[in-house]
Amino acid sequence: MTERGWPTQRITTGRFLRNRLLLTQCEQPSVIFLAHYDTPTKLPFWISWLYQVWGHTRQISAILFLLILLQIPRVLRVFVPDLILLDTISSLVPILLLLSLSVMLIPNRHNREDNTSGVLGLMALADYLKDKPGIQKQVQFAFLDNEELGLLGSLALKKHWDDAGYPYPQADIISLDCIARGRKPLLIYHKSAHLAQKLLPAIQSYLPETKLMNMGIMPLSDNYTFQHLGAVDISFANPALVPGGYYIPRIHCSSDKDFTPERFWPLVQALGQYVTTTQA
Repeated sequence: MTERGWPTQRITTGRFLRNRLLLTQCEQPSVIFLAHYDTPTKLPFWISWLYQVWGHTRQISAILFLLILLQIPRVLRVFVPDLILLDTISSLVPILLLLSLSVMLIPNRHNREDNTSGVLGLMALADYLKDKPGIQKQVQFAFLDNEELGLLGSLALKKHWDDAGYPYPQADIISLDCIARGRKPLLIYHKSAHLAQKLLPAIQSYLPETKLMNMGIMPLSDNYTFQHLGAVDISFANPALVPGGYYIPRIHCSSDKDFTPERFWPLVQALGQYVTTTQA
C-alpha cells in the first residue's frame, strides 16, 4: 500500500494467538474498508452441499435442517424396528460426520475467492482513489487476519481503536469478502440497515442486481464486529436451491482457483464513486 501512495502502520496484538494487522494511516476516517487476508481451511464436502441447498445466508436454519436429516434413521427405526441396516446407519452417520470434520485442520492453498478477492478489492480501490485530492484524510484501509478463526483480527482491531480513543464510530465501515465469483452482489448487515440502504443506490448504479440481506445474529465476515455501527459486508453469492437463500460457491475447498472480474471491477468503480461523491 505504501508504494500506492498510502502510508501504512502495522499492529500486532495478542500473546498466544497473534493478530497482525496492516492499516493505512488516517486521523479522521469517514469511510473504512476492511478485508481479511488469512488462509481458510477446508470444509467437509457435505457442508458445501448443505449450503448450496439452504444457503450461507441461512446458517441457523441450515444447521436445524441437518439435525432433522440426522434424525430420519431413528424415526424410521420406530416404525420398522427389525431393520438392522437402519440401526447401522443411525450409529455410523454421526461418527462419519465427526471424522469428516478433520479436514478443517488442513489449510486450503486455494483461496482466490475467500478472501484473495477482498484483498485485491482494497488494493484496486487504493489505486482508484490515490490521486483524488484529500481522500487520504477521509478513507482508511484495514487488512485483517484470523477472520477464519472467529473474527479475531477485527475484534483485536476494535479493542485497539477503543483503547486509543480512535474515532472509527463516525465512519462508514465496509468489508469486502468473496467478490470474485458469485452472480448476486449482496450488501449484508446486522441490526441496523442505515449504511446498507445508503450504499445500495451507489452499488446498484453499476450492479443493478445488488440486494440487501439481513444476517441477523449470524456472522459472515468482519463487519459483524462493527454491527452496532451498521457496518456492511459485500459478498457475491449464488441463489440456493431452496428459494430465499444464497451461498458463496466453491470456497473452503480445492476448487477455489479462479477469479472472475466481471463484477469485481464494477464494484470497485461503484465504491470509488461512492467515496468521492459522499466525501466531496
